[in-house]
Amino acid sequence: MMKRFPALLAVCCAVLPVAALMAVPVAAQKAAAQTEMPTGAKVAPVAATQAKTTGMRSGPIRYVIIVSVDGLLPASYMEPDAHGLKVPTLRELAKNGAASAGALSVIPASTYIAHTTIATGTNPGTHGIVSNQAWDPLDKNQAGWRWYTEDIKVPTLWDAARAKGLKTALIDWPVTVGAKADAVVPEYWRASSPEDMKMTRALAKPPGILDAVVKRMPDFWKEFTPPDIKDKAATEIALYLIETQKPQLVMLHIFEVDHWQHEKTPWSPEANAAVENADAQIARVIASAKKAGTWEQTALVVVSDHGFTRYSKQVRPGVLLKEKGLVTMDDRNRLTDWKAVVVSNTGTAYFHVKDAGDEATKKTLREIFEPLAGKPGTGVGRIFTHEQIVAMGGDPEAYLCIEAAEGFLFTWGYTGELNSPARGPAGHGFAPDHKDMKASLLFYGPSIAAGKLDGARLVDVAPTVAGWLGLKMDRAEGRALPVKITAKRVRK
Repeated sequence: MMKRFPALLAVCCAVLPVAALMAVPVAAQKAAAQTEMPTGAKVAPVAATQAKTTGMRSGPIRYVIIVSVDGLLPASYMEPDAHGLKVPTLRELAKNGAASAGALSVIPASTYIAHTTIATGTNPGTHGIVSNQAWDPLDKNQAGWRWYTEDIKVPTLWDAARAKGLKTALIDWPVTVGAKADAVVPEYWRASSPEDMKMTRALAKPPGILDAVVKRMPDFWKEFTPPDIKDKAATEIALYLIETQKPQLVMLHIFEVDHWQHEKTPWSPEANAAVENADAQIARVIASAKKAGTWEQTALVVVSDHGFTRYSKQVRPGVLLKEKGLVTMDDRNRLTDWKAVVVSNTGTAYFHVKDAGDEATKKTLREIFEPLAGKPGTGVGRIFTHEQIVAMGGDPEAYLCIEAAEGFLFTWGYTGELNSPARGPAGHGFAPDHKDMKASLLFYGPSIAAGKLDGARLVDVAPTVAGWLGLKMDRAEGRALPVKITAKRVRK
């Protein structure tokens, strides 16, 4: 998620299929978009959602704990020996739970976008969280992110659970400032200073929740300083709530794995240590549910939001817009007006046209980027039309989308070098069928039988959970996954 890098906060992440359209002319892509979407990026029809076919809770599951390990790669549990990982908990989940070898993420494959898909069972174009950062073409919001639940356009899992009278708890889950849950410690920061700790205390509910956690973990505030939040501290909040409040739905987000993979690349010693630490936190969650006496009726979901890929070069597409007169800058190089703007998401970049009827600007955008798509050295891999963006569930307000070529990322700004060395070694934000963008997904618990899940997508998580808890999610676009549930306890 890159929150711990102040210089990188402006860079988000996105992803789409990277092979099929690499050098295809836009005209051919546009024609294809009218008949089908790129392979692997299909949006599930609403009619396919199984969760909304029943409002009755059935089976032995009464509690669901979702732990999102930001950036966790499926190979961490599918091939741990290949990377020298000591992850006994993930090994157990993969062996005796229902495991996906790689779940399809969203466009862009970025933290806030993907987490909202996990929470709603809908694609970004439907739920409205289409990028990490808030829409801010004139840069007035000081790089603010999409922190606020009111921006989500469809019901969430916690909304559906509360409507059924179930207790809910959200810990450091993205886009939860203002969420109507019983317990909320939202992900939020502003100045990246100790002042943010005061804001966290003010936003957390119920009042006094963090004081209670400090009694359990005296050094809590050393480990919980937004946006630098350690996995152990966030997990401690979840443990406190599981043991004292016994919520039927818990959603916990931890992200040290993401941080170190951005900083040092996947499978580096630092990243592997973060994966092993996340494994330990998952073990603590399981132990806490057992201590609370709820484990026998609990389903644990371990999920990530995206994969990771390496790069060494970056491209600033905004420079090309400035050269063509599509943006107006003042004498301090601040944007004051625009015909078209770019929203860079690391692996992809959206282009928005101010006036929907401005065909000249649309033509100029095509003339800029069509010749670059698939051309070696440009950093532009593929280009997607508005129709294709919508078909893949992306931002319906975007006119064009480009995806970075292998070894490249897209960055923000309209001045400076068009091409330069990348500011970090690895990231995400590419198309969901990119070879390195698959997310992790595991289901585990006393009532969940072992098995493999083929074709799983992040959009399927919420319908699956809703089916277990008997929740109504009529807007969901995913489907309930075929996780085998048995009334008989299969493991100790």
